[in-house]
Amino acid sequence: MRLEIERLPKEREAEREQCFEGFWVQEKAKFRYISGQWSWKPVQLPQPWRKTYPVNEETGGVSRTVFLCRDGARPVGQITMCRWWNGFACIERIDVAEKYRRRGVGTLLVQQAREWAKGQGCRGLYAETQHTNVPAMRFYEKNGLSVRGIDTMLYYNTPHRGETAVFYYELFESELSAIGKI
Repeated sequence: MRLEIERLPKEREAEREQCFEGFWVQEKAKFRYISGQWSWKPVQLPQPWRKTYPVNEETGGVSRTVFLCRDGARPVGQITMCRWWNGFACIERIDVAEKYRRRGVGTLLVQQAREWAKGQGCRGLYAETQHTNVPAMRFYEKNGLSVRGIDTMLYYNTPHRGETAVFYYELFESELSAIGKI
């Protein structure tokens, strides 16, 4: 593999769609909240199903930044970022081509997101996924983010009704120092 990451100019953002392949939902997370800490365990689903997300061009007026990872000329992963209203860098979307999953592409993209976020003066990273996307939950935790909350109603008026939103955060070291955590 010869991986390179580039920031895509707005006029080339459609190239990221080549990485949107979806995933198999085989498990869901069951949550516990004890002493101010969230934990979860995977629960096997009786019938796996394939989930894909539509291309969402709406960013709520927030400008976004897209990084594309290529193996040679082939797009193999992308991460779409924005600076969120609360001072965090939001991972709006991260996709890795199925053939390239568990090969370090996603981790490279998150590292790029951290660099970008720090350059933007953000306090940390923020990502949201669903309790049915257990691979994403494992991925975020492996890459230093942790569950800081859930929302059982976020998807109520969508085709994803019944799914629980899971919110992941990572505070950067400078922020942890400021609040006396390191």
